[in-house]
Amino acid sequence: MLAATFLFLAQLVLTPCTINGVNGPTRCGNYQVWENRSTQQGRNLDLSIIVIESLTTPKQADPLFVIAGGPGDAPSFNASFFSRAFGAIRQTRDLVLVDLRGTGKSNALTCPELNDPDETGYLDENILSLPALKRCRARLEQSADLRQYTTQIAVDDLEDVRRALGYGQINLYGTSYGTRVAQVYMRRHAASLRTVSMKGVVPPSLASPSTHARAGEEAWQRLIKRCREDALCAREYPTPNEDLRAVLKRLESTPAFSIPVKIRISPGLFSENFRFFLYSPENEMRGLQLLKDIVHLDKPGLVETSLAARRLLTGDRLAAGFFLSVSCTEDIPFLPKDTASLVTGTFGGDYRLKQQIGACTVWPNGTLSSGHRTVTKSIIPTLLMSGEFDPVTPPSGAEEVLKGLSRGLHVVVRNNGHPIGSAEQCIGNMIKSFIDKGEVKQLDTSCADKNPPVPFKL
Repeated sequence: MLAATFLFLAQLVLTPCTINGVNGPTRCGNYQVWENRSTQQGRNLDLSIIVIESLTTPKQADPLFVIAGGPGDAPSFNASFFSRAFGAIRQTRDLVLVDLRGTGKSNALTCPELNDPDETGYLDENILSLPALKRCRARLEQSADLRQYTTQIAVDDLEDVRRALGYGQINLYGTSYGTRVAQVYMRRHAASLRTVSMKGVVPPSLASPSTHARAGEEAWQRLIKRCREDALCAREYPTPNEDLRAVLKRLESTPAFSIPVKIRISPGLFSENFRFFLYSPENEMRGLQLLKDIVHLDKPGLVETSLAARRLLTGDRLAAGFFLSVSCTEDIPFLPKDTASLVTGTFGGDYRLKQQIGACTVWPNGTLSSGHRTVTKSIIPTLLMSGEFDPVTPPSGAEEVLKGLSRGLHVVVRNNGHPIGSAEQCIGNMIKSFIDKGEVKQLDTSCADKNPPVPFKL
């Protein structure tokens, strides 16, 4: 056992590093894995690792591993946030941030080609433009096997990193897509996990983005209702639903704009970014103000909003190649053949569905284990957290996952959306208490019921 541990440690050397916004001792390094884990031949990948070290000694032996969402995001991009949000945990435990293969600083599969204009000099209305994806695939396949970037394979990488760092059992936290990673980890390497915490839970039955349009419309209607019940909001924004439909109608007849860039904007492209305003109560007011500015005050906003959606997958922050390798393997093949019922009557329509379905006609897919879409049966203590107003991973998803967890607890955080947002202190303290106890029994979750509403700022 000692010899094996030494062998793993010999392959991984962490050195002191400085990360903006992170105080105290931090070490960084890389760990090498086979790109093709099955054959263990061919290319190697360097996985980026950040260990934000415990502030006290002796520290607890079980660190917290943090997994980001997306798919395609990386925890290294959010090191400062995690250091702050999980500051209480860091007092006695290491925080370990590993960028999954294909993301962040771990051989990121980015597609800057998606930001290329078409032959007329315009950015088209597609967030996943097929000609650009074909070019991106051709370039990436010179140095990557795109079939090897799936959740299951990434989880086995994480297990290798755990052993290489010399940890025994670990605590695991995942958010959004990271909760899918956590569930696969629970199935494949249960003995390595002491506790699991998840926020914004993706259930195994979900084939993303099947629920995006309907959930976005429901979140929009909830916001309208809350605004009508607030006298100041109702006076400032008397016709939000009519305003949104007016903007979409305008885009049907006037899709081309040249300020500040040349871009073609469809109702779907605008709606895709507008949907993101509804992810958290903190941002919802920006959506209401945007519509008022465009419709009633004749202020700009159409181009800027649509451009944000158009560039979502073009930069380094969200690795489009990893996103597609996961999506085309784990989600799109499981969509219903008739998707009309998923989108009828929604402001977003079938835009996002068509974008991802189309993308997967030109992108390779990997393989899945037979149990990938089944509820995880586990005795690992697990804390599930959902935002009351989360429009993309609503509380119902966590309830589905909870069915398989004999030592699980689901907490709905009031007045909270998809991100941690204003519930940062509450969620951080709940997770700390849970990890300290190692059980969900008698866990104090009262702060979740007391999380105050975000006021309508006019």
